Amino acid sequence: MRKVLCLVLAAGLTQQAAAQQFGGNPPSLKWQQINTDTVRVIFPRGMEAYGRRVADITGHVSRYHRASIGPLQQKVSIVLQNQTLQSNGYVQLGPFRSEFFMTPPPSSNDVGSLNWADQLALHEYRHVLQNANFRKGVSKVLYYLSGELGQAAITNIAVPNWFWEGDAVVTETALSQQGRGRLPAFFNGFRALHLAGKDYSYMQVRNGSYRRFMPDHYATGYLMTSYGRLQYGPDFWNGVTDDAVRYRRLFYPFSQSLRHRTGKNAAAFFKAALNSYTQHWPAGAPQPADTLTPATHTYTDYRYVYAAGNGGLIVSKRSFKTIPAFYEIGANGEETRITAPGLGFDDYFSYRNGHLLWTESRYSARWGWKDYSLVRVHDRATGQTRTLRHERRCFSPDLSFDGRKVAVAAVTENQQYRVEILDAESGAILHTLPNPQNWYYTYPKFTPGDSLIISAVRDRQGHMALISQSIATGETHILSPFRVQTIGIAAVEGEQVYFTAAFGDADNVYRLSLGNPAIEQVTHRPNGVQHMALTGGGIVYSEFTADGYKLLKSPLQPQPLREQGHSAWLKPDFGEGGDILDKVPAREYEVRKYLKTHRIFNFHSWLPRIDDPDYGLYLYGENVLSTLQSTAGVSYNINENSPELSAALLYGGWFPYLRTGVDYRMQRKLQVSDSISLEWNELDWYGGLNIPLNLSAGKYYRSLSFGGNYHYLSRARTASSKYRFRDDKVQYIDASLTFSNQRIRALQNIYSHFAQVLQLRYNKAVNNVPAEQLYGRLDLFLPGLSANHSLVLQGMYQQRDTMLRYSFTDHFVYARGYEKPFYEHIYKAAANYHFPICYPDWGFANLLYFMRLRGNLFYDHSVAYNFRSRQHVTYASAGGELFFDTKLGNVLPFTFGMRYSHLLHTDPVDPLRKNRFEVIVPLQQLFSY
Repeated sequence: MRKVLCLVLAAGLTQQAAAQQFGGNPPSLKWQQINTDTVRVIFPRGMEAYGRRVADITGHVSRYHRASIGPLQQKVSIVLQNQTLQSNGYVQLGPFRSEFFMTPPPSSNDVGSLNWADQLALHEYRHVLQNANFRKGVSKVLYYLSGELGQAAITNIAVPNWFWEGDAVVTETALSQQGRGRLPAFFNGFRALHLAGKDYSYMQVRNGSYRRFMPDHYATGYLMTSYGRLQYGPDFWNGVTDDAVRYRRLFYPFSQSLRHRTGKNAAAFFKAALNSYTQHWPAGAPQPADTLTPATHTYTDYRYVYAAGNGGLIVSKRSFKTIPAFYEIGANGEETRITAPGLGFDDYFSYRNGHLLWTESRYSARWGWKDYSLVRVHDRATGQTRTLRHERRCFSPDLSFDGRKVAVAAVTENQQYRVEILDAESGAILHTLPNPQNWYYTYPKFTPGDSLIISAVRDRQGHMALISQSIATGETHILSPFRVQTIGIAAVEGEQVYFTAAFGDADNVYRLSLGNPAIEQVTHRPNGVQHMALTGGGIVYSEFTADGYKLLKSPLQPQPLREQGHSAWLKPDFGEGGDILDKVPAREYEVRKYLKTHRIFNFHSWLPRIDDPDYGLYLYGENVLSTLQSTAGVSYNINENSPELSAALLYGGWFPYLRTGVDYRMQRKLQVSDSISLEWNELDWYGGLNIPLNLSAGKYYRSLSFGGNYHYLSRARTASSKYRFRDDKVQYIDASLTFSNQRIRALQNIYSHFAQVLQLRYNKAVNNVPAEQLYGRLDLFLPGLSANHSLVLQGMYQQRDTMLRYSFTDHFVYARGYEKPFYEHIYKAAANYHFPICYPDWGFANLLYFMRLRGNLFYDHSVAYNFRSRQHVTYASAGGELFFDTKLGNVLPFTFGMRYSHLLHTDPVDPLRKNRFEVIVPLQQLFSY
């Protein structure tokens, strides 16, 4: 049995995620800074007001509201990104910094309606304080031994991910008048499980599932951290985390600290926290409703709904097996797929008069933090989808009743918000509605006659109201008063405006008349209602359940709105004094230019790197703006017993990445024949460039990267070598090209249903040394016999010179089961059929959790040309692989497996072997999460 330390057939196929982008901003962006004793806020010119506000809030929190996590603080750099439509933020170690993505989310249901900069400052700065106060005991020792990434690793092992996010959500809830802990929709997940009678274990909820809905670590974390604060006092978690990061109890330090302080381990504490909330969620007697969507074994969302005009419905549907698409549900319940949207920052769509509208993302090819939206219009009569040509920063399009105009909620790079009225053919701006208060518009809607726009808006204090605004004059009328409760999507039916809102303990549908401000309640459901449509004398709405958003229908029986409000469980008091956002003093700051060269190297960590057969230890550096990465380290090649010293720089601030470095490899070995071997030391200086391009559009993640390096390499034989090189100096170029095109995939899909990955490498000496190598690989991903099956076809080719005066790095993946053959050129064709076997949702001891078992049947056919015997030698094998997709320690994704290969031809290196068993353990996963 052999152990293989590599990842099989990954071929670079990963979904894009919102995370750090190296070299993500164009060099034309002018950066400024506000530097205080607490934070350094770095922002593009024109964002000064937001920089001041972030500095004010973080400074105030640092002074008066850090006792519940600990007394320590560490100055951090916060970068405000205004070029992207992503709505997010993060804090990281390695290097220690934070980034805020300043565009507010288009929906208010999930994260609320607070001023987005305020909410980011409260939430993300809590992560800063967590990291500062977790550098203690064993965690501090590892920080000194491995730097910031070492601290990140050891504290993430000690402190579960639900605490990091739950504690931050508690902070935004405690220090504002809203925060997610006061949003009914934030509890939809756990409340849906409670209403369905589903009781999942702590380990299941922590790890998630490929086949069942599990609330995420934000919701889980808030339930547990809020319960701890309310039951045991505001300083409770300070003590628990102090124990954990110090590893006062070596095994399960967080859970053991909970047991020591409360008598409950983490699993029992989760049950107690959940029970404390479920007592407030009685099923009661909800409004009667008919379910319109079929029962299914697969989690499925029917998220938005419109009346089709023929008794049918137009809906957005997605599941764990299928990507999002638009469907018509006929009066008989039959579903017909219409079309599918592409990549977007907003999953919302609208429908009117046979036209579906939505926005899709478009990305700057080179700059990762610069993106836009395009409005897409699908005409059901023709079956054609067209694009409004003008790129802009917008969400939530709505078509006018006459079909000639489109309204969108737009945002500028300087965070000015407005409604734009576009020409429905060209996309050109016809009108921009005035917005002197800079309200944030959500889901604008035309009224019949196309004279008014109805929209829910957020003010700077985080209050929401429903307004009407004249397209001709810009005159604004407030239909429902500003209040802290969130308002969702509106629908206009004649003079009636229907909308979802969180006026009670669950989001429901309400209505008012354009001529009468009295609000009526239309639905009375126990869990969150997101969207609605009127049809057939009733109302159809999308409600969240344990199996996804489902469509329900009830008679239209509105009732006068009794003055509602939230129950006590949605109005927690965490002992922090309440809302601080209107109390934070505005301070005077000096705004200065931020030099892009500030702490340009910024070494932060030294960590092991495992890339079998190379094992090493490296020092890592990266500046705050993420334009220069630095590495220096030592490694050892176990195949050649060869040590190496190396250093490298990668600069991403210009259009091409610029790279330079040096490698000194000692005691390298080459077996020229059975009796002749060489051993030498070599020094390799190199420099080059690479151009990474993001070409993603529509339903495809698409990337192209190409470039090359020049190497000057000098070699000298070691004292123990009897032979020396004919060529002591080698100058060569290495050029590469990688293209990836991957269709979006659903959660359960092992691979994309249609994808291609092409890799080309070419190495050639440019002095008088005859050394050359050409390598190519193409992976083609196709759908299998079932939704989650994948057929993967692979072709590879490599050719190299036969002089053996210099050997380039070998990237070829040889036929499974065989040793490396001797050849001048070689090709391989392979077929793989991947399929899921089961989804155990089972683990043990909170150490290893099995999410999915999947198999792969393969056939490899390879032919190598032996230039000495002048023969083509065939290497073919067939077999199977079994993979385990797991979580280590409830947080770290880790895939391992085993392989059986049956050799159909003789292996010249081992002629007697016909079968091979291998264990596949990709250890590098442990250092790349």
